[in-house]
Amino acid sequence: METFFDTIRFFDYNGNMKIIEREIVNSIIKQYAGKKVIKVLAGIRRCGKSFILRQIRDKLKSELEYCESQIIYIDFEDLRNRNLLNHINLFDFITERTGRLKQKKACLLFDEIQEVEGWERVVNSFYSQEDFNYDIFITGSNAKLLSSELSTLISGRFVNIEIHPFSYCEFLEANELKDSDASFEAYMRYGGFPGLADFIGNENAITGYLGGIYSTILLKDVISRNKIRDAALLEKLILFLFDNMGNVFSGKSIHNFMKSEKRSLSVETIYDYIGYLANALCFRKIGRFDVKGKRLLETMEKYYAADWGLKYHLLGFDDKSVPGLLENIVFIELLRRGWNVKIGKIDDLEIDFVAEKNGVRHYFQVSYLLASEQTMEREYKPLLKIKDSFPKTILSLDALPLSNENGIVRMNIRDFLLQREATSNAFYGQSNQIV
Repeated sequence: METFFDTIRFFDYNGNMKIIEREIVNSIIKQYAGKKVIKVLAGIRRCGKSFILRQIRDKLKSELEYCESQIIYIDFEDLRNRNLLNHINLFDFITERTGRLKQKKACLLFDEIQEVEGWERVVNSFYSQEDFNYDIFITGSNAKLLSSELSTLISGRFVNIEIHPFSYCEFLEANELKDSDASFEAYMRYGGFPGLADFIGNENAITGYLGGIYSTILLKDVISRNKIRDAALLEKLILFLFDNMGNVFSGKSIHNFMKSEKRSLSVETIYDYIGYLANALCFRKIGRFDVKGKRLLETMEKYYAADWGLKYHLLGFDDKSVPGLLENIVFIELLRRGWNVKIGKIDDLEIDFVAEKNGVRHYFQVSYLLASEQTMEREYKPLLKIKDSFPKTILSLDALPLSNENGIVRMNIRDFLLQREATSNAFYGQSNQIV
């Protein structure tokens, strides 16, 4: 059911409706529209999946020249569609609608598909038809339709398209803000959930909305779904993960922390609980990559939040949390731009991110401020040890000009986040791109 927070619409000062076009929409259309694969839009609750599906619908009409009768969009949480919640009724409805088409081609956009009993039978049936070409896009609530289940329901027939909350660029546009210290601090504090659009400055509305998202994820997507009996222990674990964003740790270290808090939670249960949170797309695990040995390491990892606004709801904001928040922001931005991301290790030194895409690797260090010689040495030292020719970048909040020292580019984080398109950067001395 469509609400204000789902539509990401607000009125400007003249009373005119303004709609934010999500950056990922054009990418989805370019890469997947018309391809023989089921497109599954997945992401944490309230990240904007439904709105993006509607934007895809509109783009298909205006840019790919689908006629009105070839596009069937159904929101299964809309009570007007209640007769279609039975998979036989849905199948008959679609077949009757598309049976009139001469071109034998249609696009099906199913929002909150999990509301349909036996939905996978309908989707698989339309996918498999040889005499009619169905282009299928679906979204589903994380409580009932998670990526880990899709391999069973629509095995080998889908592509999982990850949807994230607002980027910094989208955050600025949605709130009619210009890039500034204050704007970026607001993004660090509140995160990028689209439903917060036009609420910056209203602290009660912000905390209330973030609290509602947190409670829904915790109760529906994690506790109820996985039949967790000790919710207090789960919340203690969540607080630990938020409080340690950017830190390397293991299940054993969490176990020791719980023990110091006089709470009992086995290492096995800890990993089970973290898995539940990851399945709800609340946290992302990032493994370690040995740059010299060119292999993944099995111990010690980091966890980052899908949206750090939930941390603000639980723990508030202070200067001590900024380094971890910056890492989290850069990590999600790299995922948004299509990079496969690991943390790096070279000898006994850590590289914040080793990002790979299309055969290109890019090393990133993220720092709050390069305010001392010790900090400079700490950030540059691991990158200087790397002997390959791939780009190396240090991102910080320093108000310093872009520079290149020994092949390592230093760049302001906000400038990095404001880059919308991949552009060749002469500072690297090669054609590899930043984004």
